[in-house]
Amino acid sequence: MTSVGRAYFVRKEGITSFVKPESPVYDDNTNNVLFPFSYSNQVLDITYAGNPFKENMVDVNNQDPNSESDLSVRIISGPSLVTSLGNNFKDYIRSWRSGTIDADSPIEVVVAAEVLRVQEGSFNNISANNGDSWKISTSRPSGENYITGTPTNKYNTTYIFKTPLTFSVVEGGVTQYITFRTMLDQE
Repeated sequence: MTSVGRAYFVRKEGITSFVKPESPVYDDNTNNVLFPFSYSNQVLDITYAGNPFKENMVDVNNQDPNSESDLSVRIISGPSLVTSLGNNFKDYIRSWRSGTIDADSPIEVVVAAEVLRVQEGSFNNISANNGDSWKISTSRPSGENYITGTPTNKYNTTYIFKTPLTFSVVEGGVTQYITFRTMLDQE
């Protein structure tokens, strides 16, 4: 048989199951965790179910997003397009920019983004922040996929940005452009 008649298959390896996102995070009174984004019909919003986001980030003015966490996540969907922002997300922007944003400022998507649905991994079993490639624990892993959370918070499922999201606000009569983005580090 000639080499023309043979078929060769090459298996491509992608990134591992878990990645570390540098994405908008907030302090949930225990750790810095990803914003609890929800997504439906091209609208990116923030869910308040099963987390203290509203109390910590919306009810208190001028709370900037943090950008670092020790979380690892597992990507569980392909990209979805974001063309507008939901009311909870807009409420956060108004609270965050309180004192500078004009009262009647529209909050509009300028550059649509693609988001990826992710699920938080077990910090105790996934994180390698100490540099070791092994872990000894008295606790059994949270599940065979090393996920965390509860049904109330949808097992810590949220969204991160595959491509940056830019939206505009008006502050002091001047249009400002705010970009949310995610950088992924392989864990």
